[in-house]
Amino acid sequence: MRNRTMARKDRDFERIALEKETAIKWIDSHRRAYEEIARYLWKNPELSLVEFRSSERLVSYLEENGFKVKKGISGMPTAFVATWGRGKPVIGFIAEYDALPNLSQKRGVARRNPIVAGGPGHGCGHNLLGTSSSMAAIATKIAMEEHDMKGTVKVFGTPAEETLVGKIIMARDGVFSGTDVVICWHPEERNGADYKSLRAMTSVKFQFTGKAAHAGSAPESGRSALDAVELMGIGTSLMREHVSRDTSITHVITRGGEVPNVVPSHAAIWYFIRAPRRSQVEELFDWLKDIGRGAALMTQTEMAYKLLAATWEILPNKTLAKVGNLNATMIGPEPITPEDQKFGEEIFKSLGKETKGPTFDTTITHPDLDRTFPDVEIFKPSWDLGNVSWMIPTLSFAIATKAVGTPQHSWQMVSQSGWAFAFRAGIRVSQWMAASALDCLTDKEVLSESWKELNQYLSQTNFYHPIPADYKVPSFSELYGTEPECIPASRKKP
Repeated sequence: MRNRTMARKDRDFERIALEKETAIKWIDSHRRAYEEIARYLWKNPELSLVEFRSSERLVSYLEENGFKVKKGISGMPTAFVATWGRGKPVIGFIAEYDALPNLSQKRGVARRNPIVAGGPGHGCGHNLLGTSSSMAAIATKIAMEEHDMKGTVKVFGTPAEETLVGKIIMARDGVFSGTDVVICWHPEERNGADYKSLRAMTSVKFQFTGKAAHAGSAPESGRSALDAVELMGIGTSLMREHVSRDTSITHVITRGGEVPNVVPSHAAIWYFIRAPRRSQVEELFDWLKDIGRGAALMTQTEMAYKLLAATWEILPNKTLAKVGNLNATMIGPEPITPEDQKFGEEIFKSLGKETKGPTFDTTITHPDLDRTFPDVEIFKPSWDLGNVSWMIPTLSFAIATKAVGTPQHSWQMVSQSGWAFAFRAGIRVSQWMAASALDCLTDKEVLSESWKELNQYLSQTNFYHPIPADYKVPSFSELYGTEPECIPASRKKP
């Protein structure tokens, strides 16, 4: 009996391996399609909420490969859900595709060289992220068809990640409901399955209204909104001395007046509040509101605030991290070529660094599964995936698409996100994701154990959506202070 059981298990492993091989080979055979899409998104960088060309290009490719797509999800024209198959389990892939302002840069060039002065660029590699997730979903679907597997594959097109807006609204609206597992990734300088957390965050603009007057002849008749903003900035700076060192409060003044001879009647300051846990962010936000009220009292102005985004910290899932680690190790990282190394050395020089060994990481970083949340490594950025990770077991990968030490949100990152090595790495992580999705489809214990782990945390934590029920999608001008300069995809074909 024991020998029969072992033989049956061996056959199961062989069957799973064949399914993964189908997905991996399909992705390999569609490298040209991947590169075309990733390059198209790179050449057409679009800011949060106006990613018309980018989302439409991904939608077209998914539709060409048998997915049915719903657009305009949660009031965002560039959000979509692409679905193939039916029944359980439901495997979800996350696609992102927005760019960042003022990062336009020629690809493959290790010196500052904008394509369009002041234009956007893919300084976080989302041209790769959305493409890889879509490719992984299609490869999973191909393997399911060939091996007669049941289940559903979804791609969630989530816009405005750079402003941390898209997923928080879709999560609140129940768009992810019914999904059994979510798989995602992000361009990094390391390789492997993530078992770490990113900080919770609140994005909020404080707006002050005063009274205009001639700043030279009648300043006593005015009440300066800019004074209130400056006082709030000072109060925040003093506050920073008394908060935990693992928190951060950063800001920009988005409006401060027009000319020096008019007392500014309107001014605004935009904050990102980050901390390891959601509860800490809420405490800091309450304190910040008190500072804003105090600034208004001192200047006899009026204060209001606009919540733009609010995210939870990432909740890692040990069960899924183990599955992801096995697949990343089995398939391996992307090797570098002499041309990659030479380009990496040029990037190093632009960063003021000396070359010591390989410039791109070609090793697998294995997750430290001996640790348990919240005692895990905490990365300083934030991600709107955090809200999703507290609702559905989530697996995230990182793969090296850039030279070691390259800052995110930099022109060096833009240059590399459109380069050959990044495309090859994006193809490789597609294979990691598809293989992990197939494990979730074929091994019921993976899903049951990942949900058991999530539910244990939920029993100890009061999860809630940190945006109110009447929260609406911010306008582009609320986020960036200007009107968008874009042509909707319906008017211009990709």
